[in-house]
Amino acid sequence: MEVNMKDIARHAGVSVSTVSRVLNGQGYIRQETREKVLRAIEKYHYIPNNSARNLKREAVKAVGIVVKGFSNPFFVRMLDVVQRVLEEKGYLMYLHPIDPLEDEVEEAVSLVKEKKPMGILFLGGNFEHGREKLDLLSVPYVMLAMMMNRDRVEDSRYSSVSIDDYRETYEVGRRVWRAGHRRVAVMGFHERETSVSGLRVSAFQQALWDCGSAEGRIIKADSFSMEAGYSAAQKLLRQEEHITCLFCIADVLALGAMRAIHEAGLRVPEDIAVIGFDGIEAGRFSVPSLATVRQPGEAMAESGVGVLIGCIEQGRQSSHLVFPAEFFEGESFVKLEEPLVL
Repeated sequence: MEVNMKDIARHAGVSVSTVSRVLNGQGYIRQETREKVLRAIEKYHYIPNNSARNLKREAVKAVGIVVKGFSNPFFVRMLDVVQRVLEEKGYLMYLHPIDPLEDEVEEAVSLVKEKKPMGILFLGGNFEHGREKLDLLSVPYVMLAMMMNRDRVEDSRYSSVSIDDYRETYEVGRRVWRAGHRRVAVMGFHERETSVSGLRVSAFQQALWDCGSAEGRIIKADSFSMEAGYSAAQKLLRQEEHITCLFCIADVLALGAMRAIHEAGLRVPEDIAVIGFDGIEAGRFSVPSLATVRQPGEAMAESGVGVLIGCIEQGRQSSHLVFPAEFFEGESFVKLEEPLVL
């Protein structure tokens, strides 16, 4: 005969709600009571009815957060804001970090089926998803720190909160050229070119071409970390041709690269200028301090949650917020000659 939750409660001498709290890990339960419930579950081989539990989850106010690049300190800072705002609004947060090579939309679809969140917030990922795939999502969703390709998906089908990655990176390329740098390299993360990493690399290269200079050498890091930036820079420095400026599509790569440059007996910025992207706090305290493109991460995160909750609670239509970024000079970037006027 199949055992149910009422049977477990009777055998353990507790209420059904106590059994439920033990199973879901919610609320305070005395250790002695918890052990009685667990012993009864083991003795009678009770298997929770997941279908029934999922039905209850439908009534829970929760939002799923799909994070691609969980080790990125910039994302960690944004997640702190996301969690705070959701708690203030009475929402639970289902955090779902994924591997850089995983498909974030497919993961989000699985998350919706399993946990029944009322909406999805994407943090980082591929911006080339097609309309057919995105239509598999049955709840509102917001792209945070990224925008979709408008040639593939209409703006009316989703919401986003981001900077203009292409424009901001393009301006970095122009800045590098105006500062006199002609032997330049750009370091990206080795992943699909439909990512923000690929977008930043192409924008930087295009800026150099438009300024009348040959494109910079592309260096690919094996992962998104300081260690990867360090290793990629070591490979670059072993090559014969000397560069005067290295642009990294993320601060974590730039900080690792600066260490490799130092160990090679070279100086930043006197021998090689270094520029990052994101504006993480560690860059302010490195020696020299890191020149970077600062994204307003906290403001973007707060707005992203607000847009998503508006879609959930008021049925608002899609919206797209683009925040300006700021170039922070730092100490790791230097001009080689008087700036050229374009």
